Amino acid sequence: MLVTRIVVEKGRAIGVEIVDRPGGEKKILRAEREVIVSSGAIGSPKLLMQSGIGPADHLKSVGVTPVHDLPGVGSNMQDHLDLFVIAECTGDHTYDNYAKLHRTAWAGLQYLLLKKGPVASSLFETGGFWYADPTAASPDIQFHLGLGSGIEAGVEKLKNPGVTLNSAFLRPRSRGTVRLKSADPADHPLIDPNYWSDPYDRAMSIRGLRLAREIMRQKALAPYVLREVLPGPSLASDDELFDYACRSSKTDHHPVGTCRMGHDDMAVVTPDLRLRGVEGLRVCDASVMPRIPSSNTNAPTIMVGEKGADLILGREPLPPAVFSGNRAA
Repeated sequence: MLVTRIVVEKGRAIGVEIVDRPGGEKKILRAEREVIVSSGAIGSPKLLMQSGIGPADHLKSVGVTPVHDLPGVGSNMQDHLDLFVIAECTGDHTYDNYAKLHRTAWAGLQYLLLKKGPVASSLFETGGFWYADPTAASPDIQFHLGLGSGIEAGVEKLKNPGVTLNSAFLRPRSRGTVRLKSADPADHPLIDPNYWSDPYDRAMSIRGLRLAREIMRQKALAPYVLREVLPGPSLASDDELFDYACRSSKTDHHPVGTCRMGHDDMAVVTPDLRLRGVEGLRVCDASVMPRIPSSNTNAPTIMVGEKGADLILGREPLPPAVFSGNRAA
């Protein structure tokens, strides 16, 4: 089932148009109260623009008739960019050896029978936060330790057991966009994260990568870490590490901000998640965040969903907590 557009009549969203397959018969599902868009920081702006809601000049350029000119739709995209260090390890300290067929089979049985073992692991079992910018008010670098090499798509796998330490700068100043490729709802959107368009982001990301290298070179890890494979000890200057990052960095899968809330002309939704200029339409997902959180985005997105549900249902906010010392009354 594909939602092709939000149907707007006389300035109000009255339902959605759907097809059961590309090129199939179009049907309109009418809403009794509101239309709630919750397709994430990529899908939500795409659906709005398919519906004619977004920057009018862009919509016209791809053959979509503007219904409501809202320039902020698809702008303000933010994401965390991951740089990583991969090291070769001694012994059997990571999960790489479980790629061997007999050990894979045993790990599967262990999970089925006992609900434990490598299959029960998230692979990224350890993390931490620290400072790239020493003047930052709180940590601005996040580390994830992956107990293997090649455990994420596109990341190099070693022949011997390895370990991966990811480093992500948490407060990027760069802003990207989500745009339509064409008027065809089946087409994928054009996503431009615009990473490192602000030089500050590049500098902090390289510092984070250097911190990850420093961690892997600590004496406490010497019995377990044989050598750094990536970026590799031959790369030392900022320019060399920048080139490495351009070739190997990857998204942390934390896109937000493309339908941000606010009161200015570039805001897409109001603080109660209502779309500016169209009645009966709300957006409720990570796209409404004005700035990216300094952390993983899963929990904040759940919070947006729960608060959005309360707003939609018309529930009164909880009374403010009264604090006495370190306890809330």
